[in-house]
Amino acid sequence: MVKIPLCTLFVLAAAAILAGCAVYPAVQVAGHAMTGYDAAILVDEYLPRTNVTGGKLTAADTDRILQRRLRERLRFRNHTGLTAHVIDANAYLVGQVQGRNQADQAIRTAATVQGLKTITCKFYNAPTDHQTREGATLHARLITLLKRTDWLPEVDLRVVTVGTNVVLIGKTEDFRQKSEALAIASEVGGLTEVVDYISVRDPLPGDKLAGR
Repeated sequence: MVKIPLCTLFVLAAAAILAGCAVYPAVQVAGHAMTGYDAAILVDEYLPRTNVTGGKLTAADTDRILQRRLRERLRFRNHTGLTAHVIDANAYLVGQVQGRNQADQAIRTAATVQGLKTITCKFYNAPTDHQTREGATLHARLITLLKRTDWLPEVDLRVVTVGTNVVLIGKTEDFRQKSEALAIASEVGGLTEVVDYISVRDPLPGDKLAGR
């Protein structure tokens, strides 16, 4: 009987483990080694979605994770003219694109982020320098008006301006807040378009009882 030293067994075991781990880096994509982008997709498939050490992810935590992944992938694909937002696992892509081909590529990229329920897009042609400067002024004016409300700090409301177009994305506590936000935006002279992507929080059981 041949005796193998214990240290040799450890070396063989380590080699076997490393050989098994090498399966993932060996993945080929279109004839090339795996890129960081493809690795990110692979990570999505193997990392836990709803649990982390010490507790369970909240809806807000999940949104932040999805939004970070979405922004990273868009940046990786050089879609620098777009902003990405995630509310309740619903994605919103807003910004300027060079044409239909880039728009389609951005949508396909967003579709690779597992966990997103929907992808809503609002794309514009690149604004002129004058429109960009005017849009920055209008954006600042709108933010100032919204800050005068008593509810803005309590809600998640994002304002995205592309040229002289403004897109409101977020979630309010009730329809009154949503209506007020849209009314304020519509009163800002010079805006070409006001797009509404504001959802309203579902009423809680206590809200229904309080309304009786």
